[in-house]
Amino acid sequence: MLDIGYIRQNSQQLKENIKNRNLSESVVNVDKLLEIDRGHSQLVQEIEILRAERNRIADKLKEGKKEALIEKGRQVKEMLKTKEALLVKVKSEYQTLLDWMPNLTHPQMPVGKDSTGNVERKKWGEIPKFNFKHQDHLTLGENLDLVDIKTSAKVSGSRFYYLKNEAVLLQFAIFNHALKKLVHRGFTPLIPPVLLKKRALYGTGYFPSEENQIYKLEAGEKIEDQNELYLSGTSEQAIVSYHADSIFKKGELPKKYVGYSTCFRSEVGSWGKDVRGIKRVHQFDKIEMICFTTPQTSQKYMQEALEIEEELLQDLGLPYRVIEMCTGDVGLATYRKFDVEVFMPSENSYVEVMSNSDLAAFHARRLNIRYEKNGEKDYVHTISATGITNTRPLMAILENYQQEDGSVKIPPLLQDYLEMDLVRPKSQR
Repeated sequence: MLDIGYIRQNSQQLKENIKNRNLSESVVNVDKLLEIDRGHSQLVQEIEILRAERNRIADKLKEGKKEALIEKGRQVKEMLKTKEALLVKVKSEYQTLLDWMPNLTHPQMPVGKDSTGNVERKKWGEIPKFNFKHQDHLTLGENLDLVDIKTSAKVSGSRFYYLKNEAVLLQFAIFNHALKKLVHRGFTPLIPPVLLKKRALYGTGYFPSEENQIYKLEAGEKIEDQNELYLSGTSEQAIVSYHADSIFKKGELPKKYVGYSTCFRSEVGSWGKDVRGIKRVHQFDKIEMICFTTPQTSQKYMQEALEIEEELLQDLGLPYRVIEMCTGDVGLATYRKFDVEVFMPSENSYVEVMSNSDLAAFHARRLNIRYEKNGEKDYVHTISATGITNTRPLMAILENYQQEDGSVKIPPLLQDYLEMDLVRPKSQR
């Protein structure tokens, strides 16, 4: 969310930003917003004048009834009623346009219309070379009795799954390692609620632009809290909202959290895409890094989060690359973003497993999160970055560590956690 004062003074810069983001003027229109802003200001002034006139007439009537004053008062009351109704409509249109106004973008962000404009910044690790016909993660997962999507389809529908046996142990071994690393780096662990009010989703930029990705609950009549509730798509939504309407005191920043939660995504718009296995699912577990920083240090802590993401994949021995996202391939709230992609042998390509975003003051303005600065108060900046998830890293381990006999080697780091070095097919157990 941008300050309207900034928009008034920098309209040309914002138009260029909208163009670079490849956004439609039918949704994001600076000129229309400023036109409504001027009309809104004029309407507010007119209403204030009418209210003052109404009060003046009321005071005069206390001195004695006068037919002319009574008629004048009636006319003012009707005009005021009409203009106040118009103000409600104008405010709604004004707020809608303001809600769709995108964040600024970092000067170094590549300019591009879509994913083709993203830029590779780094590669690490060796791509495995197999001297046998390698399998994809689902074939391996089913043969090793680690993944069951057939039963989950009957129980829950498509894009759900059961993780079983060593897959469960692998998930918690990876998560435990990630949590340890992050706590040692000064992150406070937090398990947030996964049912959220609308403000948390609006405040973190998921409403209105990504509203179709969120599950909304239908509450029963006897539910204690009748507020509209939504299933969280990421712990970012709850953790950033944890500090809504608060002020960090001097010396409290940066404030860093590592959150663990189950996440839910509707995946609207991805029908027929990535339907095999557990690559694109409706439910997954994730560890998330959230940092509250000053405007001057947000890039520093974004780089720290990226360093941690890379360390985690290096610890697992998974080949990856770092991609800087372009202007046309990021959300409205994003100021700068990197994706980390791991190599997936079955696709002979890299697949996104982590993201890392600097949101600047977008969250803070919507949720009113500030910090003390030289006796004044300013909005914080926020960083949101993936620690690790349970699905795609598991896919990558299965595919990159598979052996000719169908077994899968456990990454050396995790062998002590699992007390084994190999997951064997059921026929070999």
